[in-house]
Amino acid sequence: MLWWAGLGWWRSTGIEYVAFAINTVLLLGWGLLAARAAGRTWGRAVRIGCIDALLGMAVALVSTLLK
Repeated sequence: MLWWAGLGWWRSTGIEYVAFAINTVLLLGWGLLAARAAGRTWGRAVRIGCIDALLGMAVALVSTLLK
């Protein structure tokens, strides 16, 4: 992401929103893949991935509020 920003794909203002979105998608994807590897159905795996993404957002919110 920093490399892409260095190439000028994103301006320095607003990059935190891009980072937040990328991290949320990564959490959803990793949760989905882990659930599928554990043998869960697709529906359940999607729910687990969404919960992982929501937990990541909650951690970011709490971190922001504590600063």
